[in-house]
Amino acid sequence: MYPRGQLESQLEKLLDDPLYGEARALAVERLNAAVADRMESLGTPVDERDEEMYMLSYLFSRLILSAQADTKVINWVGVTEALRAERSLKGEETSTLLYVSEQLGVPVKAVGEQFQVHYTAYLTATKNLRTGKWKLVNRGVVDGKVMLDQRTLVRMLREIVVEHLQDLPELPGKLGKKVLERFSNDMENMQVMAKERQERALRELGQLDFGKAPPCFSGHLADLQEGVNLPHPARFFLTTFLTALGQEPEQIMQLYATAPDFKESVTRYQVEHITGKVSGAEYDTPSCSSLISQGVCPGGNALCREIIHPLSYYRTMAEREKPDGVKRKRLRLAAAGSGDAKLWAQLPLKAPADAPPRSLAAALRADGPSRVAVQVEYFQGKRTKIDDKYIRWASARLVDDTVARSVEALPLTQWELALPLAHAKSRGESVEVTLLPVKLGNQSRLHVLAVG
Repeated sequence: MYPRGQLESQLEKLLDDPLYGEARALAVERLNAAVADRMESLGTPVDERDEEMYMLSYLFSRLILSAQADTKVINWVGVTEALRAERSLKGEETSTLLYVSEQLGVPVKAVGEQFQVHYTAYLTATKNLRTGKWKLVNRGVVDGKVMLDQRTLVRMLREIVVEHLQDLPELPGKLGKKVLERFSNDMENMQVMAKERQERALRELGQLDFGKAPPCFSGHLADLQEGVNLPHPARFFLTTFLTALGQEPEQIMQLYATAPDFKESVTRYQVEHITGKVSGAEYDTPSCSSLISQGVCPGGNALCREIIHPLSYYRTMAEREKPDGVKRKRLRLAAAGSGDAKLWAQLPLKAPADAPPRSLAAALRADGPSRVAVQVEYFQGKRTKIDDKYIRWASARLVDDTVARSVEALPLTQWELALPLAHAKSRGESVEVTLLPVKLGNQSRLHVLAVG
């Protein structure tokens, strides 16, 4: 063994020695493949020289990960490498499994077609798998030994590999700085790939539209993507919310991979338990009052004040996806049925791209839509009950310095239009809207077609 200072010096030399350039390049290639989830693109050693390069590349990859200290990258590498190891071990002979187990610190003995491990070693190796079939009471202990089939042994070894890969050494300052300098461009590339993989995980959630999600969901999801450790109530909420919108446990689990405390087995169990895959009981998404009491609610917005459940928020934001006929009907109902049928039947719902800029006074005289910078003098969320169902809408009054008094808008049943107006009102800022003047009886109203 080298003394610490001498070992540091030897490692610094390896970073510069041209003889080990291939191993350094292989380390970067392996890390890139793990982060991007394309490990199948890597080859395998074919001779002793290749094996030496692979061993050295492993050393360099550990140095890079330790110096980089990026949770997203470390977690993706650990999980992907461990899954690759598991696939490889499934086809190995008994002698190889015994050797690998011993090298990973879990002495195992072959007994027929099964494997015997001391219960203390089993408990240590499965400390993150203490649920269901992994509980010692469900395994049975005979003379202090636990019996495992090959599949279970390999799964246990995978857990040890993940933990080992994510348990990185702390580099001395000088060595860490040298690693950062040499591999800085590669590290930046890995961070980009980790972000792309996280974005891919989001895209794979299917038809879920994050633009409809309430602030409690969007805020915690953003924290998760930034590598923030979420408290259990927040994770429970995210999981139940996504499950209620039809997402699969495997897709949900991928979102948690960037958490600093990510443990693949623990996360899998928690997600599958909450979604009912292993518990048989699917949990409901907490109500707004529960999220407030648990500290999960960040404070909400204008629409939040009109709903009592985060799924109601999502459904309300989906107003824009309703057929045009339904949208017009709901507008008329929110307006208490005022105005003739022809007005509502012909009311446009989309803003033209070429609406000219005008003052509010000029817009009120125009025959078509106008773009106007206005102040929001009044904004209030409202609910109208129709046949035991609520239409959630907003009432607003808009003004600029060319009119003597503010003008009321038609009911805002599309909250992607209403929320920016509420935001402008709270900040006292002007906001650009595309609007069309309409007549409800003898009253002039503004039909808001677009905001911003």
